[in-house]
Amino acid sequence: MRFLHTADWHLGRIFYGQYLTDDQAHVLENQFFTILKDEKIDGILLAGDIFDRAVPPIEAIELWDSIITRLAMDYKVPLFVVSGNHDGAERLEVGRSMLSRSGIHIWGSPHHALQPFEFEGSDGKLAICPMPFSEPRRIGDALGLGSTNISLETIQNIENVEIPATKTKTKTKGSKSKKAAIDVVEESLFASVDMVDEKIAAIETSKSVTQDLTAHNESGLNLHNYDQMYQAWSNHLRNQVPKGMRSIAISHAFVMGGEVGGSERTLSVGGSEQVHPQVFKDFHYTALGHLHGPQRMGADYIRYSGSPLKYSFDEHMQKKSFTIIDMDVKGNVDISTIPVEAKRDVVILEGYFEDLLNNKKLQAKHKDHYVQARLLDTMPIMDGMAKLRQVYNRCMTIDLVGRVAAPVNDMGDAVFKELNERELFNQFAETVWKEPLTEREQQYINSVWDRILKED
Repeated sequence: MRFLHTADWHLGRIFYGQYLTDDQAHVLENQFFTILKDEKIDGILLAGDIFDRAVPPIEAIELWDSIITRLAMDYKVPLFVVSGNHDGAERLEVGRSMLSRSGIHIWGSPHHALQPFEFEGSDGKLAICPMPFSEPRRIGDALGLGSTNISLETIQNIENVEIPATKTKTKTKGSKSKKAAIDVVEESLFASVDMVDEKIAAIETSKSVTQDLTAHNESGLNLHNYDQMYQAWSNHLRNQVPKGMRSIAISHAFVMGGEVGGSERTLSVGGSEQVHPQVFKDFHYTALGHLHGPQRMGADYIRYSGSPLKYSFDEHMQKKSFTIIDMDVKGNVDISTIPVEAKRDVVILEGYFEDLLNNKKLQAKHKDHYVQARLLDTMPIMDGMAKLRQVYNRCMTIDLVGRVAAPVNDMGDAVFKELNERELFNQFAETVWKEPLTEREQQYINSVWDRILKED
């Protein structure tokens, strides 16, 4: 079987104030579908962060709708999707049961990702094991490892409730407690059935709840630890894969040892957010999402596909690609990649301002690319961004590396990055006019700053 592995689309992404929907649509509506046809793909593994935020803009939703509609109606290639940390898991799952009938399989909540999905491929069955991004506590709750609202004292009290017997003999298939409960209802002439049923349910589950809590305590599992919860989840899924059946895990997680690109969002505040590659060792292939650079994680069969586009200037050297997985009947995999053909590149141009402004060859090459200008100049530049955008249409930011690296001649001189707004303006004015602000000018500019702060 042949699969396409992709992740981290981040539909609706804003890059320095500009939506990237047009760039994303260029890759997905053209190259993505061309690959599906030319490479004869049997299934698509999409490992999270479909959207850039939980409530994406309309344009992003429309692009997603267009893609899954074409997949289901025209191409008929199954899509297996898990949510990422940027996605709104519950929103992404809307219509999941209906979409599943059309080959669009979506898992957002860990409570919906407790069973492998058996996919009938061209050369036999294969188990898809979904592990969407979730906080460890939610994973523990889904697996039955979390704490319960019923205290042990409450359970003991419920177990000690005496239900009076009656002369009525009713044959049921239930337990003795169930028989007694039915007798109570008849004896009291339609007493509160709900109250009795709740007591029965609590009694019947008390032992299993106690066992869960005991197992949790004995195992030493930390319900705030990503590694332990993902390992428990992996074990749970793997144990349900029929013996001899091939398996593929799809997970959105920060795997230990991965190279961070610069545009990934932190998964947690405090505590360990990383999971060990060992978590995925028992699957024949693991399609990972979260880190934006394509990379293997300890083995070729545990991989990040990376994002299809560069989402920060820190990623300007990354080679974006789609990952193709060929799996034989025994589960062995061969990996190949297809480079992404982006509409615009993300580049860093370093040099002196006048050189970048007058280099025709450089301008022709990067006229429509997203540009960060790293200027080596040590003196202030007037209207630098406006002038650069005349020749580099999408110059997004300027980094004044020359001024940072410039030696300080006088220990009393402040480095500009350590100055506040007022001090920075005063230094700029003095540099431009060759003399400091007068007392009257200083009073005026102070009143301007005070007004700005009040407005903020």
